[in-house]
Amino acid sequence: MAGLPQTIGRFEILRELGRGMTGVVFEARDPALSRTVALKMIDPANAVPAGEREAFTQRFESEARIAGRLSHPNIVVVHDVGQDPETEILYIALERLPGETLGALVQKGIHLPWRQALDIGAQLADALEHAHEHGIVHRDIKPANVMLLPNGQVKLMDFGIAKLEASQLTAAGQFFGTPLYMAPEQAGNGTVDGRSDLFALGSVLYTLLTGRHAFAGDNVLQILRRVVEDDPPPPGGVVPEIPPAVDGIIARCLAKAPNDRYPSARHLREDILEVLGGRAPRHSASPKPGLAAGASGASADEDGPAAATLTVDVNPLEKLLDAPGASRAAAPAAPRRRKAMLLGLGAIGALALALGVPRLLPPDTPAPEASPEANGAGSVAAGAGKVPAPPPEPTPAPTPPPARIVVDFRHPLRSGTLRILMDGEPVVGRSVAGGVARDLLVAKLHGGVFTDLVEVEPGRHEFEVEVTWDDNTRLEHIRGVFDRDETYRLEIRLGRLRRNLSLKWTR
Repeated sequence: MAGLPQTIGRFEILRELGRGMTGVVFEARDPALSRTVALKMIDPANAVPAGEREAFTQRFESEARIAGRLSHPNIVVVHDVGQDPETEILYIALERLPGETLGALVQKGIHLPWRQALDIGAQLADALEHAHEHGIVHRDIKPANVMLLPNGQVKLMDFGIAKLEASQLTAAGQFFGTPLYMAPEQAGNGTVDGRSDLFALGSVLYTLLTGRHAFAGDNVLQILRRVVEDDPPPPGGVVPEIPPAVDGIIARCLAKAPNDRYPSARHLREDILEVLGGRAPRHSASPKPGLAAGASGASADEDGPAAATLTVDVNPLEKLLDAPGASRAAAPAAPRRRKAMLLGLGAIGALALALGVPRLLPPDTPAPEASPEANGAGSVAAGAGKVPAPPPEPTPAPTPPPARIVVDFRHPLRSGTLRILMDGEPVVGRSVAGGVARDLLVAKLHGGVFTDLVEVEPGRHEFEVEVTWDDNTRLEHIRGVFDRDETYRLEIRLGRLRRNLSLKWTR
């Protein structure tokens, strides 16, 4: 982009913010709306051969416009997309955000506390769930594409190489993504879907948790080989204070086969919130022993009794299949049931022998000759032969799966307390804190984000939400009707100026 003009489209270039593999990002001013934006620009002349520029431009504009329709608190806002008529440079105008990227933290060689890393992972999984529901696969999840705001909120950026799952615009055989974080199927130019994003997110979380890359290598080819063939050591083997349940989550994210990963970002987010809440994850059964060797605390997926045979359909819906080569060592529930059944049969057999009940023989087996002692007790034996079998124990009615509520609390507080009661019983009681979201000339504006997962019985419930800070208290009520095995979001917002408390249900 040598000789870059002072303007691109209607935007006035102010200064360069950074460079990447796919373009340059500038701080620019939008004179039409008097706001500052982050302007990412790509020159097709430098990106693709001359014969592919038209298709590249068409794909870029189509996918960028679709990404611009995403509206989520953890996805950067796209203000505009287009092509400069004079230079033919493609551009995307994004909201200008304070803070730094996760890439800047990674370059410092530090690792985050595991709770902070998981909180970032939950927010990114929430963003990916929203994108995947709209048919958009990001395909380049990496620390440099995640902005960490001072209040702890994260923003997923750069959907510039995102792909619509149903789109025919993405040419086959093109190599997109960052090798350190891409999924094996992406490294091999295979079919890419939302589970490829979850692999990349797992690799990012591994780096945040340990301060090292999961698939580091001396060159691109070595990195790609490790992505396809190798399993990194569990994060808890690198940083001992990381709980085993976290190892299980990362193991499932980094499974080589897409069918062995989480079937959706929602499942991943639910497991993260469970661990953050001090509960066992429900979905993070390790598909193979390599990465999760130290993850003894990883629980089996409740969607199926044998975690090792859990595979994922492309829908994606979970089903139980008898996967070839699947290890059954991680599925203790089925053997326990079988042992109980065998013990029951043994007890019935012992009772039959005590009463003189004859053994059941195959149809072609001749009956044994009766002994003299048996002849004398023939009437007893005959009567015992008619003793009916003990009635089977009644099967307990299955417990309906609970509904799930994601609590999403965003506030402008330096510190405070969030308390939630359901039908008069406490379900959430946590201290909350916020960092400096904006540093003004005369004041510092704080802000923070808190998320949690609450399971409730299906039916109607009433919630009381109370927020306290300093000498202030805000209290509001909200009701809801919940279906079993469904997930709901309770958005709790505390206003910055009047400190009004608002509650809203979303799906």
